[in-house]
Amino acid sequence: MAEKNLIWAQTLDGTIALNGQVPWHQKADLHFFKQETINELALMGRNTMKSMHGRPLPDRLNVVLTHDETLTVPEGFQKVYSVAEAEKLADENGLKLQVIGGKAIYDSFLDIADALYVTYLQTDFTGDVKMAPVDQTVWQAETLDKGPADDSNDYAWQLVKYTRL
Repeated sequence: MAEKNLIWAQTLDGTIALNGQVPWHQKADLHFFKQETINELALMGRNTMKSMHGRPLPDRLNVVLTHDETLTVPEGFQKVYSVAEAEKLADENGLKLQVIGGKAIYDSFLDIADALYVTYLQTDFTGDVKMAPVDQTVWQAETLDKGPADDSNDYAWQLVKYTRL
């Protein structure tokens, strides 16, 4: 069975998006995201796909999980209609299943994920889409990296990997 990981960045209050977009620039987070998703299956929902303005992530299998059979996806993307179908596609291609958003897709995979990679931005910026706090009775935290706000990162940050207890 393919390894299943969820990857996101959030503010201290859980914000992951504002008006359908990621409202910050964090070079450290983007570097980690690329490193973890390159040559893997990047699974997303319709809104995350739309936020990419028709441009699939290079060197990844870009897959949209949707229940809408009439949804048209741009070239470079493909659709699946269930969690099981996404898992099967990852298995058939020998890839990790890297869940990259949005919230409904994260929620669909939270109970079966192998790991969570969360970049915590040290700000109280508030958006309109929020993640619930990671349940510390289910997940064990390990800090992988951290850094200050600087020319490349809007906010100080901490990257945490959670593994199932």
